[in-house]
Amino acid sequence: MKEKIIGLTDGNNFFASCEILMNPALKNKPVCVLSNNDGCIIARSYEAKKIGIKMGMPYFMAKREFPQATYLSANFGLYHDISMRMMQILKNYTDKLDIYSIDEAFLDLTGCDKIFGISFVELAKTIQKDIENNLGLSVSVGIANSKTLAKLAAQKAKDKRIFYYVIEKHLIKNEIENIPIEEIWGIGHNIAHSLRAKGVFYADEILLKDDNFYKINYGKKGLELKYELEGKSVIPLTGIMEKPKSIQRTRAFPKFSQEKQYITSELAIHLHSVCKKLRENALETCFISVMLRTKDFRVFGREMKLNFYTNSELQLVKYIKILFESIYKEGIIYRAAGVYAGGLRDIETSQISLFEDKYSDKTKSISTVMDKLEDKYGKGIIKLGHI
Repeated sequence: MKEKIIGLTDGNNFFASCEILMNPALKNKPVCVLSNNDGCIIARSYEAKKIGIKMGMPYFMAKREFPQATYLSANFGLYHDISMRMMQILKNYTDKLDIYSIDEAFLDLTGCDKIFGISFVELAKTIQKDIENNLGLSVSVGIANSKTLAKLAAQKAKDKRIFYYVIEKHLIKNEIENIPIEEIWGIGHNIAHSLRAKGVFYADEILLKDDNFYKINYGKKGLELKYELEGKSVIPLTGIMEKPKSIQRTRAFPKFSQEKQYITSELAIHLHSVCKKLRENALETCFISVMLRTKDFRVFGREMKLNFYTNSELQLVKYIKILFESIYKEGIIYRAAGVYAGGLRDIETSQISLFEDKYSDKTKSISTVMDKLEDKYGKGIIKLGHI
């Protein structure tokens, strides 16, 4: 049986890198991305890390201690769009792709050295350069004989700032020597605590225990961990990305506002982003809600269950307006708004509803055209307008 060759592509400081990509003036400057409510740091550029800004640091504290940094509210719609472009580039190398997170994907590269006529070291470098040249995004690429080792290789690429790294099978023991078990993909706090209690502290020590040790103490998952570290690919690439159970878009306003039209314009943007995500995943919703967050962080929300399913913003906009009107208060200053879609169903397995909106087919067709225009000319080329 031919040995598997697995790659992992991982975005470097992904959220911050996306913001820098959209605003080149931020390049080589300390940049931090904030959580939905601007509460804490969720991403940092290398320059922000260098001056001492920590992940999860409260915004008010970071702003006080590091006023020279730029702090930006997260724009998850932007990050998703850039992620999808990155995944399309990766599909040029293999059709066996597992999207692990918004900025990570495993690739089955078995035989690709023969197909492209280059070594796996050169292939890792080629993938990294391809994304950098065509997307302007920095990624790290790790290649090894298993998912677990590919994940480790990608981390080594990040740590060494060379952005590509290959763990060769005959060097596995050297590559995992003296690496704390907590740094190995798949080993959580509880398992790490248990392994330490049994005298296993470093990754290379995992290989010293026999199979029965893992069968008895950790079952199938424990045995898979050992095999993966030995360079045996036992965690398969399915090529299937699990569809989301719900979709939410929330973002702090660039400026606080009490203006109704401004807030509804932001809600319209969020609604379009949610619906586009639904269409990309061939999903429909029957449950929506609207959230408003005030300047002093009070949150108001209202939800609604529909008697039909849809993924068209043109159908949902009137219901979003009803929800908004029920919670908006004149004179209140707001800092953020959001739209949530739940109760999702798969279009491919769904049945036609008796309560389907009579304009359903028409609005869905228009929404599809909107998506195609954005894909061709860029995000924001066509907008829903304020509610």
